[in-house]
Amino acid sequence: PGSKLISSGINAEYGERTTSWNSVRYFVKGDFTEKYSNQKILHLEYDIERDYKQDLQIKCINNQRRKEQLMYQYRVTGNTRYRDYAETMDVASCKEFNEFKLPQYIGNSRP
Repeated sequence: PGSKLISSGINAEYGERTTSWNSVRYFVKGDFTEKYSNQKILHLEYDIERDYKQDLQIKCINNQRRKEQLMYQYRVTGNTRYRDYAETMDVASCKEFNEFKLPQYIGNSRP
């Protein structure tokens, strides 16, 4: 699968964590676990995974549209390079989107 990176611009005062369910990487300040309860961390991790899945969906849709555009160009022009490129396009984001399962939501209240 992809690198599952949500945040960037890391420096020494930030630490890397992964979500409890799907191991999506995210970064927090050093005092993160002191400031937030386990329940709030679970809510945050759920939101991170939901956002990650939405990003996968957007990438998948964009890849599908691009592939359709290339096939249209092939049909209009007859240029087989469009078809060949479309057939070799990486659509791993679609597979990952379909396989990525969000956990059941934790608790009734929002953090």
